[in-house]
Amino acid sequence: MNGSCKHIASNQVSEENRGAEGHRFLEHTTDAYIEAWGPTIERAFAQAAEAFYETMLNVQKIDPILAERILVDGHDKKELLYNWLEQLLLEFDIKAMVYTSYDIDIASEEPTIFKLRGKVRGEKYDQGKHGAKTEVKGVTYHLMTIEESAKEARVRFILDL
Repeated sequence: MNGSCKHIASNQVSEENRGAEGHRFLEHTTDAYIEAWGPTIERAFAQAAEAFYETMLNVQKIDPILAERILVDGHDKKELLYNWLEQLLLEFDIKAMVYTSYDIDIASEEPTIFKLRGKVRGEKYDQGKHGAKTEVKGVTYHLMTIEESAKEARVRFILDL
């Protein structure tokens, strides 16, 4: 699985110019409304993580020097996405960790239990190196969607700023 993420900062990404995976920031009055996509649900979740960090800091300055495992569960894929992003926020708030590489596996052992197992790479946050953009207060379920087809997975979510 490719661990790098494509950065797309523009709000205006046409369907023809949209790569196999990426993310963009959609218009929203007060919060960060994000759309992330990839050829699989795992890559869409990786792009969601990349956009999460891009909201807060300069992600291109993150070096993947430390590896950690992140495990989250959910009763459905929306709850799994919510818990994934909340766990990344906790990692930032408690350990000051920021990540840039995501090797994710999502499995369903039962119809109502989804598990995300991820190996993430990054480093300790350094404001001098990574900068500071906007503080993320939390993740919300408001306007959260997950769409999957044979060719692509797409997620949308809002970060409370």
